[in-house]
Amino acid sequence: MIAFVEGELVDRQSDNITVSVGGIGLQLFVPLSTLEALGPARSRVRVETVLHAREDGMQLYGFATADEKRLFEVLITLPGIGPGVALNILSGATVSEFTAAIINEDVGKLVSLPKIGRKTAQRLIMELRDKLAAMDTGGSRALPVAPAGEAPEVDDAISGLVSLGLDPPEARRQVIRVMSESSETPDAEEIIRTVLKGQGGR
Repeated sequence: MIAFVEGELVDRQSDNITVSVGGIGLQLFVPLSTLEALGPARSRVRVETVLHAREDGMQLYGFATADEKRLFEVLITLPGIGPGVALNILSGATVSEFTAAIINEDVGKLVSLPKIGRKTAQRLIMELRDKLAAMDTGGSRALPVAPAGEAPEVDDAISGLVSLGLDPPEARRQVIRVMSESSETPDAEEIIRTVLKGQGGR
């Protein structure tokens, strides 16, 4: 495993860099955030790395910080989220911004990222919320009553479920589940009825 690369930055492209290490030029694919954090060509750099096996060989990915590397490693474990999509996410948001969007269930923020649709955003929330809440990301764990950017029926359904005894995080999870499973957007009352039916008519 190659944990990091340290050497001279000899080339910068829009999505990759080349670092000279001991007379060998290593190509690393990087997100925009890492590219912006590095110095000019011919400067000395240290880049956190992930070596990923592909069908056509091995590919090295580089990151300016350990947090970016950890998030990348978490993302590529998810079905349908390959290295390319993970790099797009890191190029469109900082680790703290992405983590806050997941924990706060901010679908609007997630769909603003490159190549992330609503269904993918909802799946990311369901699969990553608990994992990212356990990571140290600079205090992104607040859970607002109403997630920014959500439709009014979502906010109303969450509020209604909380008034009926569900804790806010569970209410959010159930509402997101119902919304993701519905072909059309249900109103707040329909969402609440569906959730309560699944909860045994609480």
